[in-house]
Amino acid sequence: MKAKGVFLTPTLMATEWIMSKLENYPPELQAKAKAAAVARSEMFRNALKLGIKISFGTDAAVFPHGQNAKAFKLMVDLGMTPIDALRCATANDAELLGIAQKTGSLKKGKLADVIAMPGDPTSDITATEHVLFATKEGKVIRQDSPTAQKAAESTRSADDVVASAD
Repeated sequence: MKAKGVFLTPTLMATEWIMSKLENYPPELQAKAKAAAVARSEMFRNALKLGIKISFGTDAAVFPHGQNAKAFKLMVDLGMTPIDALRCATANDAELLGIAQKTGSLKKGKLADVIAMPGDPTSDITATEHVLFATKEGKVIRQDSPTAQKAAESTRSADDVVASAD
């Protein structure tokens, strides 16, 4: 995978969901699920050690939609740094999808897809589970609080943000 630049999209939440409902399965499937969970964790840790490119994806038909941010914590619990987990869902996914020239990072000339959450996800990755504000291509698509409303009113374009950081 590494030599060919192939991405691993581990879909860690599927296993977590099944393991949380394990008692609902017959004993032979419980044993198989437990073995698969151990193998999944080992596979992820090995991919990290080997430097395999990892992207962020979901098997949200296995678990309810809208819970995929919980996969960030699973990645971190399995040894990934919080910043690398965030990169999986931004720059890595953009590279995998062939759109890194347009999105995936905050740089001048790129589309501005930005979220805001309470707290610092680099010190507590579970902050990603509480998005208060989101923009897509520079347009506000979600505002869940007065704080988010203030942020929306003062939002600048990605070009302005990047220019002021230069």
